[in-house]
Amino acid sequence: MSERQRIVFLESRADQHLMRVGGLTALERRIRELAKAGAAEAIVAAERIGFSRALPIPVRFVPPGSAAPVEAQRERADIVAGIELADEDARRRAEWKLIRGMNKSYEGPVDALVNWRFSMRITRVLAQASLALTPNHITVTAIAIGLCAALLASTGTYLPVALAGVLLEFNSILDSCDGELARLRFQFSTIGQWLDNVADDIVDNVFLIAVGYGLGGPWLYAGIAAACARWLVAIFTYVDVYRKTGTGNVFAFRWWFEQDKQSADEVYDPKSPLTWLRSLGRRDTYVFLWMIAAVVAVPHAIIVHGVAIAAVNFSLLVVQLTFHAGDEV
Repeated sequence: MSERQRIVFLESRADQHLMRVGGLTALERRIRELAKAGAAEAIVAAERIGFSRALPIPVRFVPPGSAAPVEAQRERADIVAGIELADEDARRRAEWKLIRGMNKSYEGPVDALVNWRFSMRITRVLAQASLALTPNHITVTAIAIGLCAALLASTGTYLPVALAGVLLEFNSILDSCDGELARLRFQFSTIGQWLDNVADDIVDNVFLIAVGYGLGGPWLYAGIAAACARWLVAIFTYVDVYRKTGTGNVFAFRWWFEQDKQSADEVYDPKSPLTWLRSLGRRDTYVFLWMIAAVVAVPHAIIVHGVAIAAVNFSLLVVQLTFHAGDEV
């Protein structure tokens, strides 16, 4: 956005800017989008209205029909996702198009092929709920569901274990919903970022231990070992990412063979065979596989897969630490 465009002038036909799309009025959504694009101030030619929370840039209201200042970039407040909000049908189409764009470009295969069909529809419903419902509430709910899954898995009997697998997959779907809702409503927070990542590690590793407990014998020790190794890798990842970025964005982490990759899109390039190989260790994929293993009554496969992922990641960590030690010398 050029210097001239840092002031935007928003106008609307009738009251279409008051339509709610993804839980926010079209006007508020447009202001937040333009602020993200670099706008420094917004002038709105409409009757004054309230907003869900503080806006990132100053907003000044002028009477409807007012002329735009010569230095301002004119924008429509009643066009969302390229669709004019002429009626309810247009609003619904704009909302769905907007939600469909909430996924990450570097998502895993199960998220891309299966989970979004559920998560985005759930997100659409959640977005219409009270604005008091935040992405962090969804994350906490997902944690509770994941821990219930672990409790059921610890019984070691078929029906509870099968249900545990289904609940864990539901936890994975909600894990997408909290991020989708945050992006849809512009409700990003560092706390939410950390909560989301730590929640996944807690649920997955407790689930591994619970499955091992249900199977008993050496399977319990294998589950505990896998969980502990995964926690060590997670702690190292968190510390490294926080030291480099000050955030909890684990997608900013790079193994020693990825140091030349600047973005997550480069790391998870769909054209790279490595991307498809590492998909086996991405959460959306292995949780889906664990669900299948639980439903078809082979929970032992969950432990085997969990140990394999832990062994690979722990080996990578050892090499990473060796590289770090060499750099320090």
